[in-house]
Amino acid sequence: MLRWLGRLLLGIILLFAAFWLAALVRERDTSVPQTTTSFYTSLGNVTAQLSGPTAGTPVMIVPGTAGWSGFWRDVAAHLAGRGYRVIAVDLPPFGYSDHDPQKRYDRPHQAERLSALILSVGKPVIVVGHSFGAGAATELALRYPKLVTRLVLVDAALGKLDPAGPGGNRVLGIPVITQPIIAASLTNPWAIGWLSRSMLHRKEAAAAWRDTLRQPMRRPGTTAAYAAWVPALFAGDDGGRSRRSAELAKIKMPVALIWGEADTVTPIAQGEALAKLTHASLTRLRGVGHIPHIEDPAHFLPALDAALGGKP
Repeated sequence: MLRWLGRLLLGIILLFAAFWLAALVRERDTSVPQTTTSFYTSLGNVTAQLSGPTAGTPVMIVPGTAGWSGFWRDVAAHLAGRGYRVIAVDLPPFGYSDHDPQKRYDRPHQAERLSALILSVGKPVIVVGHSFGAGAATELALRYPKLVTRLVLVDAALGKLDPAGPGGNRVLGIPVITQPIIAASLTNPWAIGWLSRSMLHRKEAAAAWRDTLRQPMRRPGTTAAYAAWVPALFAGDDGGRSRRSAELAKIKMPVALIWGEADTVTPIAQGEALAKLTHASLTRLRGVGHIPHIEDPAHFLPALDAALGGKP
């Protein structure tokens, strides 16, 4: 039995090592979409895709895990068509923004990056944050309230509020462990479709976006950067004000929530609790999971239009 278990463990190790090696071979594409604009920050360059009239009301989109500006292109086109100035961000380490060699992916540092980008734009913005990106968006609104005129959160993944400690797991900070796991899952081009479907209620929506999600994952160092980000995903208390109920209750700008009622990643109960805490409006999308903008654009886009408040 011990010999059999030893062989099984060795086989698993070799399999994950193969995925890791495949990632190193695959991640060699240094090209950047021509539509991408790079903004300097003290924490590294942050890229974004800009669209819509320059004089329009600015709307910043902050995507969630493994999302990037290209994943929100249809939403950006819709808002630009309505007259908004759209800034769809690649929140590091995702998309084409710089990977941070110092692994500063916690919410306070992400908020600092976003604030620098807004200052480059030159005027306050409406911020739309989705899933994991909602944490950075909310942190931005709390730390730099003069830069945010309105906060729109879509299936926000703010995590457990009022944590007692740092949380997470020290093992997640060990590259030789985390990188092979990420190579076999999050940056694995064959797994990305399955991972997307697991977050959706309307599974068929994933197929059209699989190649888009894969595109920036061919950049050098992607797996290593994602692995460096993982501790931030599972962090309990990283110093973020957005992790505290009392801080969330202090938000003064208008807050609107859009939530898929069939979300199994951040269930609707989390949206209801957040709405009470922040005195926000809550728009429910029936039969929709965690990524409404690709699952049900016909209902999501009007909900987003209403959440933005008024004309561009």
